[in-house]
Amino acid sequence: MKKLLLSLFFILISNGIVSQSYLGTITKQVNFREGPSGDDNIISSLKPKAQIFIVSLETENDYYNVIDIATDREGYVHKSFVKIGKIVNKSDQSVFTPNGKSSDYDSEVKIFNNTSKTLTLKMNTEVYRFTPYETKNIKLVPGEYDFRASAPGVIPYIGSESLNSNQAYSWQFYITTSWR
Repeated sequence: MKKLLLSLFFILISNGIVSQSYLGTITKQVNFREGPSGDDNIISSLKPKAQIFIVSLETENDYYNVIDIATDREGYVHKSFVKIGKIVNKSDQSVFTPNGKSSDYDSEVKIFNNTSKTLTLKMNTEVYRFTPYETKNIKLVPGEYDFRASAPGVIPYIGSESLNSNQAYSWQFYITTSWR
């Protein structure tokens, strides 16, 4: 029984660990698909040198789950057409600012998309979309969340956030550029 519990604990821990993400490029024209199979619907065709965000190097049927950075569309590309690039580090900074107590048990998060682009925010498996300059209030069950914020033409921003019960938060999405 002890071995079973220990094995279950390690399975739960390993499933909860977020895989490393990478930037990449497409090497040859390839079909960008809705799922990890040659039978899945084609979203579009990606041209050589198209920039992608590789969610993880874990594959399903030899397909990577990727985001086409130009369009912010998520889908799948066969790994043989992908050149792996730089690691995208997960932010260790908290992005949701506590704003005081909430009368609701769930965490209340006010999110402002302070850009002229459409924002996609993925909190664990739930996806939220924001039009330019839109503010939304969302309620989330308290706990740990892996998040990914992305927009067309922008490298996704990834991190983790711990949300408490009876707490209000706010977050403002904006785009920064870095000069080398």
